[in-house]
Amino acid sequence: MKVSDKSIQQAVVAREVIDLYRDSKNKSETAESLDVLCFAMARLTDCDKVDYPPVDWDDLAALFDMIAFSKDSDDDRCVVEKDMDVIYRKALRIIEAVKLD
Repeated sequence: MKVSDKSIQQAVVAREVIDLYRDSKNKSETAESLDVLCFAMARLTDCDKVDYPPVDWDDLAALFDMIAFSKDSDDDRCVVEKDMDVIYRKALRIIEAVKLD
């Protein structure tokens, strides 16, 4: 798998953003900040103009938004975190592809 430098860097940032959320004590406040960061990344990377972006920053921002502003149950948060895990695993695959080259 040939991966561009920009894809690798985006994957690293996504991994770190998700790790920040996972390691945080106050999930809602952290998610609110990360929502803003991911939204900005989406605009910077034009991920909405690419068919298969390395990281879909809009999706990640939406997930953090749901966590930050949702009044729903822990079950709903678990579903959102599973979706986030899919993005995390994709980022890890991109990062690992570099090690295999």
